[in-house]
Amino acid sequence: MSGYRKRKRILLLPIFLIEKEMMKNYLLYVLLLCTLPLCAGQKKEKLLLSGSGWNKIVIVDKESKTIEWEHPLSMHWECNSVSFTPDGNILFSYRRGAKVVGLNHEEVWRINAPAGCEMQTARVLPDGNYLLAWTGHPAVMLEVDRKGEILSKTEYETGIENTHSQFRQVNKNKRGNYLLPLMGTGEIREVSPKGELLRTVRVEGNPFTIMNGKGDCCWVACGDRHRLLKIDWRSGEVLAQFGENDIDNVRLFFVAGLCPVSGDGLYVCNWQGHSPDAAKSNMPQLFQLDAQGRCVWSLNDNRIFGMISAVDSSFR
Repeated sequence: MSGYRKRKRILLLPIFLIEKEMMKNYLLYVLLLCTLPLCAGQKKEKLLLSGSGWNKIVIVDKESKTIEWEHPLSMHWECNSVSFTPDGNILFSYRRGAKVVGLNHEEVWRINAPAGCEMQTARVLPDGNYLLAWTGHPAVMLEVDRKGEILSKTEYETGIENTHSQFRQVNKNKRGNYLLPLMGTGEIREVSPKGELLRTVRVEGNPFTIMNGKGDCCWVACGDRHRLLKIDWRSGEVLAQFGENDIDNVRLFFVAGLCPVSGDGLYVCNWQGHSPDAAKSNMPQLFQLDAQGRCVWSLNDNRIFGMISAVDSSFR
């Protein structure tokens, strides 16, 4: 028996080594599969663009700067807010309401603004629901689900008589309150879901939007003041600011929509509708800032692109 056991061990040793080698090869194969996407290149970033005075919504390939999809709009619709939805559709606002459309251009649902009001906000919230807001007396913030069913409604009187001078892009902060950038008063107001005014921060110009940053920091696009601010929301302290000529290779016009970029950067819409000399100046209609405030990418083609006031990224 002892000889048999010895021979058995001799026979089993090569099999064990073969199995060990197969396992090593299998692990290498799995590792290769995991790294293939990195070798083949990451998914290309797409930008969703629209603007007041532009007759379409477009999806642009960031790398090639070519339009890959477009959805026609009427010129007077004033589309100041666009978002990719989690289920692959497009959410946007226009004066008369807000819509979700598929890439086949079919309408999924629509919510109309009341007569005399302007729907100026349509954005996707972190929880996957949507925030809509229209100006009026009172102004209204709606949260709706993906089917367009209304989940909550908040009314707030801004005190600004002209509804067109009230706001454009309303946002929601990490505390669950609404941030209203009031163009007519140069203020950002924090309003609770019950419609209670919690805080007011005054900024320069006629703010178009406010974007949440890290911690209590916020970016504010100051419209016709040709200025971009980074503020501490709690204290109101200005942490960073960029004036009309403070960014290399960029001249700021009406600073409009903002969109976050990984690494604490952001996209900035440089809307040029209020500046007669904008086209001749050959300045970007949209650009990207890095964390150090340097322009690292831009879009500048007035022949192909119209007035850009809203942007969303497929990587968000």
